[in-house]
Amino acid sequence: MNLKTSHSDISRHEGCTIQGALSITAFVDDAITIIHGPSGCTHQSSAFFYSALMYNGYFDIPFILSSEINENDIIFGGEKKLAEAIEKALTYNPKAVFVLGTCVSATIGDSIEEVCREYTDIPVIPVNTAGFLGGSFTSGFEEALLAVSALIAEDENAILKKTKKQSKTKIPSVNIIGEKNLESDIDENYAEVKRLLKLLNVGINMRLARHTSVSDIQNMKSADLNIFREKFPDTITDHFTQKTGLKYIEEFPAGFTGSIEFIKKVAEKLDLNPGYALAEERKYQQSIIEEFSDIKGRTINFDSFGFQNADYDILNEMSEYFGIKVDDDGTEIPIPFSAPVGSTGIKRMLHQWRRFLRHAE
Repeated sequence: MNLKTSHSDISRHEGCTIQGALSITAFVDDAITIIHGPSGCTHQSSAFFYSALMYNGYFDIPFILSSEINENDIIFGGEKKLAEAIEKALTYNPKAVFVLGTCVSATIGDSIEEVCREYTDIPVIPVNTAGFLGGSFTSGFEEALLAVSALIAEDENAILKKTKKQSKTKIPSVNIIGEKNLESDIDENYAEVKRLLKLLNVGINMRLARHTSVSDIQNMKSADLNIFREKFPDTITDHFTQKTGLKYIEEFPAGFTGSIEFIKKVAEKLDLNPGYALAEERKYQQSIIEEFSDIKGRTINFDSFGFQNADYDILNEMSEYFGIKVDDDGTEIPIPFSAPVGSTGIKRMLHQWRRFLRHAE
């Protein structure tokens, strides 16, 4: 099951590369992000970013610094200001520093990469966010994913020991890559993936990037599988496959059918027996079908708010399991911004649909 509209699709219209990058770098909890540009650029980008977080009920605001380029720096260059900002960031004892460029720093020709290379005590990592060169929220998000992956330990012997996290009989674990920190249901979606993995006795090694630490990222190779939030370009999936040496699953499961297929894929990748997990998941799905038996056979009409489009997979699944029909005269139901993740995502969606249907009675 799939919905053609996702968080990243909507974000393309917002068109801010820096905001996309912040949604990754600002959630590496023991790192600091610097925006290299005028203070106004930092304010504009961070203000939207903070507003989006607070809209979704998230009030633990990430720490962001600005290099505060001024008119004089635009004429003579802002690399000195960037170095000063990095020095200031280091006084907070971060484990890493990320530097995001702006249109201004790119226009005046500052070499962010060269300034970052001067620092060797901790990683100081440039992120390609020159938005006026055709960037968008999505490109900023993807560039930040690639940049943050520089922290992954290259040498197997350099990977941090996890004696406190695992026993001698280590269970398989996965890395979750590319979660959307501005997605309203991010933690609910994660909980659903975690639930499905638990049915197979598979754990979570780390989340990139949802309250991730630098050591978590360094330790990505200790997992057994990568799971991406959604279908990313091959440049992303191939990059992480090469960096970690791990197989991957390309997206979170959507709906009932997606959950069953997800269990099968994980079991195949990790050479596990999926029998128990599949039986338990089918029982759980049946309980959802029974819970919403009161809306079987109802007629709905999707309200797209002008920019969302449901494809036929979700309609077919709702028709198959619940007998719900779509007609122009049906009760108007809003289409979710992204496909419901797993069986529990369907359950949450049906709770919302039920409210609309009862209100229309």
